[in-house]
Amino acid sequence: MTDLSGEATLSTAPVSRLIQLSDTHLMKDPGGKLVGIDTDQSFAAVCRLIGQQPAIDALLLTGDLAGDEAESAYTRLRERLATLGVPSFWLPGNHDAASRENTIFDEHFKRHIRFPHWDILMLNTQRLGDVAGCLAEAELIFLRAAVARSRSTQRPLLVATHHPLAPVGCRWLDDQVVRNGAEALAILAPLRERAIVISGHVHQDAAQVHAGVRCYTVPSTCVQFAPGSQQFQVDDQPPGCRLLEMYEDGRLETQILRVIDESFPVDRLSTGYA
Repeated sequence: MTDLSGEATLSTAPVSRLIQLSDTHLMKDPGGKLVGIDTDQSFAAVCRLIGQQPAIDALLLTGDLAGDEAESAYTRLRERLATLGVPSFWLPGNHDAASRENTIFDEHFKRHIRFPHWDILMLNTQRLGDVAGCLAEAELIFLRAAVARSRSTQRPLLVATHHPLAPVGCRWLDDQVVRNGAEALAILAPLRERAIVISGHVHQDAAQVHAGVRCYTVPSTCVQFAPGSQQFQVDDQPPGCRLLEMYEDGRLETQILRVIDESFPVDRLSTGYA
């Protein structure tokens, strides 16, 4: 699911409201589980949570959409999201199919998304045969062009990736970040606070600043990983997502939303998954 192309332009209220979801890990068949959690059920719960929020302008899904690359998983994902009546834009993760034949999904894999006062750039960090991320030279070219545009127009830039660009403080996960993430952060550095990076993969909420650039990760819609862990360790935190409110003057406010009306016990004896 790697091709990113085209542009979507959205009209919103003066404050654009965006939800980031990540690591849905939907399996080939409904009811498939990851570390003891039914990923369809937990994803449905997060979608109900989103439906309870004030009007949302778009959804960004930052990778690991499927757990086993099955097309049926992407079809169910699309059908569930359609009930929210909000445009959704997707990135591939390391668990996603490397290519696709069904073009019905093309509308979701956009390279650029334009809001009234913000630009969003979607970057593919998927690297075949590697659980870690990497930005190919073509992706870095898109990033350099987006930064140049932002410097020229003074429009703030939000960059979405699957793998984080920098370590988050979990030793076992920090081996899986974007291998050339430091180069990407150096490209973004001239924008400083006018650049935001949101990522998935690590199944936890983290926030850091690198050379003025704010970098966020998001909880999974299913299993959570324990912050600060040295080896694979799950967490009891519930599934969730991130709300981002983007203002005309370049300010961004963000918070984590979590499911509180349904419980999803995790298999704490699990030692990991492929």
